[in-house]
Amino acid sequence: MRFRIFSLLVITLVLGACDTDKTAVEKTVVGPNATDDQKFAYMLGAQFGAQFAMIAKQFEAPAEEELFILGSSEAQKMMADTSFHLQLPDDTLRLVGQRFQENARKLQEIAKTSPTPPPVKPEIPALNKYPATISLTSSDNDKFAYMLGVQFGTQFVLLGKEFKATLDEKFFIQGIRDARAMRADSTQHMQLSEDTLRAVSTRYQQKAQELRAEAQKKAMEEQKEIETEVAPLRGDTLPDGLPTKINFRVKVTGVSVESSDLQAYAGKPLFIFYFSTTCGHCRHATPEIQKIASEFSALGLTTLAIASGGNNKRDIRAFAEEFKIENMVMLFDESRQFGQLYGDGYVPKIYVVKPDGSYILYKDFTKDLPQMRSDIAALLKKK
Repeated sequence: MRFRIFSLLVITLVLGACDTDKTAVEKTVVGPNATDDQKFAYMLGAQFGAQFAMIAKQFEAPAEEELFILGSSEAQKMMADTSFHLQLPDDTLRLVGQRFQENARKLQEIAKTSPTPPPVKPEIPALNKYPATISLTSSDNDKFAYMLGVQFGTQFVLLGKEFKATLDEKFFIQGIRDARAMRADSTQHMQLSEDTLRAVSTRYQQKAQELRAEAQKKAMEEQKEIETEVAPLRGDTLPDGLPTKINFRVKVTGVSVESSDLQAYAGKPLFIFYFSTTCGHCRHATPEIQKIASEFSALGLTTLAIASGGNNKRDIRAFAEEFKIENMVMLFDESRQFGQLYGDGYVPKIYVVKPDGSYILYKDFTKDLPQMRSDIAALLKKK
């Protein structure tokens, strides 16, 4: 069975199957009286579970769906409770992902260079032990299943927020298990018919369009509000419309410090890194930004890392932890005032700010890096 879901869903790959110890698993009944949100959660579980099985097959790993479910459940707990931590740290999950990606590249190279298609390998049977357990000593295959569960569980939560829906995890998990049972045994059926699932999908597509229209309207209203807020802060402007100086009354939210604006940094030589935690170019630039911050800190340079308005405090803290940020003040452009005044909608942006508030803006990090270092050195020499 194929389930059509709109473009909000991410990866679509292949599909495998295996059995599990059903005696210990509590079954959730998904009947005609279930709410649309419950049916939607069930449908997502079926689709995500199928995608997981296909990914496992593609990477020549067993489809350990109970570990996938465990990772998904823990991701949902983590997003609901900031004090909750996954059983495997980010570094471990990242390394596992890298190893499987490298294996996939090798398999692709073999397929490209081989004069004949490689033989189709049989699927590796999964144990699917219940209840599932994971630890640092678990196999890479188990960690991989758990890691994918974390990724799909995160996506499940985000879809719930996107659709303003109350998605019940029990129905999501049941969708995973029912789809697995059907793949393993063609006589098995989903609890909801294909027509019902198609109708649910159609309703949520319509809801997506309505929510998108509402979001666009709200964004336009917020943009007008921000423009009104920052108008008194703009001051004189350059030919490109940017203010000639940084206004230190701009609102920011402190992350690593208590702060509501930039006034504590007025009159100081500054190095400002305006970024997003999800931006690949920003992540690439961060280690070098860190080097500059550490190198010039002793000479009097203050480095501010300001996350753009589309982020959140949790992700900013995780970003700082991931890159082991030091000698940088972590701030959040929650009000979006800084981006409205000094940005153009793209990140990263780098600024070297003189004590009087005038600044140099660098738009091409790699190309401008030597000049950036030279300008910082010259600024501190005048200090």
